[in-house]
Amino acid sequence: MTENAHFAPRNQAPHPQQYAAPHSAPYPLPPVARGRAHAPSGRPRWGQPQPQGSQVPPARTERPRAEPDRTPPGRTDRTDRTDRKGGFAMSGDIRSLVLLAATLATGLMAGLYFAFSVAVMPGLGASDDRTLIEAMQRINVAILNGWFSLAFGGALVLGGVAAALHWRGDGRTALPWIIAGVVLYAASLIVTMGFNVPLNDKLAAAGDPSKIHDPAAVREQFQSAWLRWNVARVLTTTAALGCLAWALRLGRG
Repeated sequence: MTENAHFAPRNQAPHPQQYAAPHSAPYPLPPVARGRAHAPSGRPRWGQPQPQGSQVPPARTERPRAEPDRTPPGRTDRTDRTDRKGGFAMSGDIRSLVLLAATLATGLMAGLYFAFSVAVMPGLGASDDRTLIEAMQRINVAILNGWFSLAFGGALVLGGVAAALHWRGDGRTALPWIIAGVVLYAASLIVTMGFNVPLNDKLAAAGDPSKIHDPAAVREQFQSAWLRWNVARVLTTTAALGCLAWALRLGRG
């Protein structure tokens, strides 16, 4: 080997070792690339030849999986509860509001009958005959007002409307309990109109308590029978309230 390869004859090729790189790369690396020669595995290194025609495969994009439908059979999402019949859409919120109103009206009547059984009649029972007759005559007149009529008849009407609205769609799960509540409340109306109201009318027909010849007999014919049938009203309306409350729970649940 000559001292200086630059002065080799033009027709003489330089020795291969003259330009060999001090590392294992097949050709010299640029100064900037020498510090980046060690790239992460799986990626081409700087300074290494890349096979012809090789391309980096595009990243795989997976489609998001749809959430499974966990809605129970016969139920739909609360945000889209609609029953369509003849092009008319009835929202589930309207059904729930009507059922709630029927439940409240039934609860008011059950509370009224319960109050008579545990407070009003026991209190009047401790008074004399003429006082009980006069008090019940006044109560029977005062109770015939708009608020009482609204709760007394509204509970049955609203219960029937709630049953009709729950006849189709996801409301079918609560329908048996609504029907049971309406039937029980109707039974309380039969008791009221068939037994309690006639007793009230008979008490009113007795006239002025101060002019009744035998107030003890009038009281005896009224008090025990009226209390017995009022307990029946308490039981039927309370059972109706429980059925409607459970139907409301099923409808919202």
